[in-house]
This record gives sequence, structure tokens and C-alpha cells, in this order.
Amino acid sequence: MTDQPPPYGQPYGQPPGQPSGPPPGGPYDSQWGYGPPGVPHGPQYGPPRNDDNTWAIFAYIGTLVVSFIAPLVIYLVKMRDAPFARFHAAQALNFQITMLIHLLAVAAVCVPPTIITKQPAFLVPLIFPYVELLIGQWVFLILGAVKAGKGQYYRFPTFFCFRMIR
Repeated sequence: MTDQPPPYGQPYGQPPGQPSGPPPGGPYDSQWGYGPPGVPHGPQYGPPRNDDNTWAIFAYIGTLVVSFIAPLVIYLVKMRDAPFARFHAAQALNFQITMLIHLLAVAAVCVPPTIITKQPAFLVPLIFPYVELLIGQWVFLILGAVKAGKGQYYRFPTFFCFRMIR
């Protein structure tokens, strides 16, 4: 009974007798697929250097201080030589752009009726993107800075951060 192959067979192109999947609990190996979701993959993403961690943290903290300018400068400076810092700077920049889109979309719907009817009550829905920006900025940017300090890749939820810049 032990000499029979598994019921699903061997993967295509793999010689018999080879294991048919990654070892459970072992380190990730690229031959078994793309890896865990939300983590960039490929040869350009290696372990970060110490100064990459610092630049990645600055991208998030700079966003809290000077808005989108800090991650934009870090992204442009570290684009070629530090993929870890570039990833986190792009995350912070994408977050700022997404929050701007959310705010402008709601403003485009609320402001014209306010101007036409001269009733400021139509501006009440602007509270939602404002609260989203106020709370989300502190929560996600601090969470991203902590993950960057630990040398980990972290992607914000898609609703709060559309991936426009990679």
C-alpha cells in the first residue's frame, strides 16, 4: 500500500519521487509559486539593508510631517538602488493620492448642490473622507513605519491605497 503514488499524481515536469509541494512550516521557496499574498516577489526584492529600513520609515513619518513630498522625494532618490525603500515610499505615496481621490470624489458630488441651493447641509458627507483621512493617516502610516522598521513588506488595504505607483 505504501508503494502507490498519491491519487493526484506528480506535478507536470517533476521526476517521480520528488515531493509534490513545499515542506510544511519551512521557508518560502520560489519554485512552489508566488509566495504569501501581499508580499512582493522576484529577484529584485531581497532582504533590506539597514539604511533601507531607515529610508522606508522616513517615507511614512515624512508623510505625517510634510504630506506627499517626503515619500515622493524618497521614491525618486531610492528608485534604482533600494527596492525596499522604494516599495514603502510608493505605499505612502499611493496612500496620499488615494485619500486625495476620495476627498475630491465626495467634494465633486457635494459642492455643486451646495452652490446651486445655497444650503450648506449638502456638505455633510464631506465628513466621511475627512475622518477617513484623519484616522487612516495615523493608523496606516504608523503601522507601515513599524513594519518597515522590522524589515517587513506591508501593503495597505486596497480601499485605502490603490496601487498606482509601483
